[in-house]
Amino acid sequence: MDATNDGSSDRSGSAGLAPRDDPDRSLRVSDAEREAVVARLSAAAGEGRLTLAEFSERAGRAYAALTRGDLGEVVGDLPTQRAPVVAGAARGVVSHRTPVGAIKRSGRWRLDRDTEMVAVVGAVKLDLRQAEIVAPEVELRVQTVVGSVKVWIPRGVRVEVEGQSTVGSRQVAEASAGDYSDAPLLRLRLDTVVGSVKVYRV
Repeated sequence: MDATNDGSSDRSGSAGLAPRDDPDRSLRVSDAEREAVVARLSAAAGEGRLTLAEFSERAGRAYAALTRGDLGEVVGDLPTQRAPVVAGAARGVVSHRTPVGAIKRSGRWRLDRDTEMVAVVGAVKLDLRQAEIVAPEVELRVQTVVGSVKVWIPRGVRVEVEGQSTVGSRQVAEASAGDYSDAPLLRLRLDTVVGSVKVYRV
């Protein structure tokens, strides 16, 4: 009997889960905590620790999680050192996310704060030709696991593009040297696990 109990405790510890009597397990989680777990799952999928099917299933559970105990069960068998900090969460980053489905923005919309868009399974299409970029510098982070990313950049905006694609192509239209030296700066961080990335300068 004692040996069985000890074995259960060891398995819980190795999985990185909090003890079942830990009061923190029942605490309600925030959107930032859910996003941090999904980002951790995405990194694990990119490293080959999770299949795409496993990632999709776990990401859905993470978005539906109510407590820290729920989130702990989603990432319990992943290395704890991979847990990321959600960049800009404390600065009020504008966030748009969907577990399954596309994210599309076009027409007139205001881009005055750092923004993140996460589509677990689905494409992201962002047409910035009529967007109002009113801040001197704005970061736009886009992340997909299975899905393409397309961004249309208007004239009069400086752009820096970063990110990586594990499986897929990347095409970025460069501006001419010296163009838009005094224009607003848009930093694009575009990450995909499986999918293409295309940035068009109109």
